[in-house]
Amino acid sequence: MPKSINSLKSICIIRLSSIGDITHMIPIIKTLQVHSPMANITWIIGKTEYHLVKNIKNIDFIVINKRKFIETIKVLLSLRKRKYFDVLLHMQVSLRSNLMTLFIKAMRKIGFDKSKSKNFHSLFINECIDSSGNTHVLETFFYFLSKIGIKEKEYSKDINIKGPEITILPTKEKYIIFNPFTSSRKFNYREWDIDNYKIIIDYLATNYGISSVIIGGHSKYELEKSVLFNKINNVTNMVGKTNLQDVYSLIKSSELYIGPDSGTLHIASMLLKPVIGLYATSNPLRTGPYYEMKYTINKYPEALVIFNKKTENTAKWGERVRNKNAMSLIKTQDVINNIDKILKF
Repeated sequence: MPKSINSLKSICIIRLSSIGDITHMIPIIKTLQVHSPMANITWIIGKTEYHLVKNIKNIDFIVINKRKFIETIKVLLSLRKRKYFDVLLHMQVSLRSNLMTLFIKAMRKIGFDKSKSKNFHSLFINECIDSSGNTHVLETFFYFLSKIGIKEKEYSKDINIKGPEITILPTKEKYIIFNPFTSSRKFNYREWDIDNYKIIIDYLATNYGISSVIIGGHSKYELEKSVLFNKINNVTNMVGKTNLQDVYSLIKSSELYIGPDSGTLHIASMLLKPVIGLYATSNPLRTGPYYEMKYTINKYPEALVIFNKKTENTAKWGERVRNKNAMSLIKTQDVINNIDKILKF
């Protein structure tokens, strides 16, 4: 039987990335703080993702630079020497995170069950959650808390980012946020054609007098691709010019967010902004904007049939459509229809 939650004095969490999943972790952290207030919480997190949540109080962050293996080992060895945890919530299945558990001393090491396990994950834990059923990633994370006796759920999204109104934009006019970019993983195919955004940007300016702001990361690919927006009227290109807290502030001051599955989409959802999520290669019921799903354009069922020759009933939960033509199922008129629903108030 699990320990009484009152007896847990120290909890370690491994969740390094991605940015989207870090936003899903926030309710988990808040629930722990409310319902296990005496427990010391240590969160092992990636260097990039840390900058989004670093202002959360009463968390001992262990920040890992995933590109520096030797440095990571030294940090974890130091943690092993000074800390013994009542429980480790091993909430990531990458090989890197699995190996990291070897450096963490904990009585209980709780991880994912067989249905969501990979990279020998089961060899690095001594207990697993029961996540049977098809659930959103955020709800799956709550199974970890059920395993240690916490049945309640707190959906607070406050990450303590405060300060003056956003000042990095050259305009104070109303604007829409776009992020056309997604993860750079091979065979990702989640991005919508850039020319489609140009049509939407023109529609917003012509019909609503609203300008657009393009955001994205600092990768060479994003920087080079974003240049295509530079000669378009009514667009401010902020790609590569922001950190995560800047992005948070930009989205917070916007009218709505448009883009495919990415970390910034989940930030927008967390901020309760209207989100027009563009989904065809992955299932939004699993990875969509959790708090703001109603405007999501979901072509995933259609893409499954066309490209994978499956239906939602025959496909494995979370199965991806690995076809570069899948996102073309989303038409500009689909987006325009949802823009009108949001802005015609």
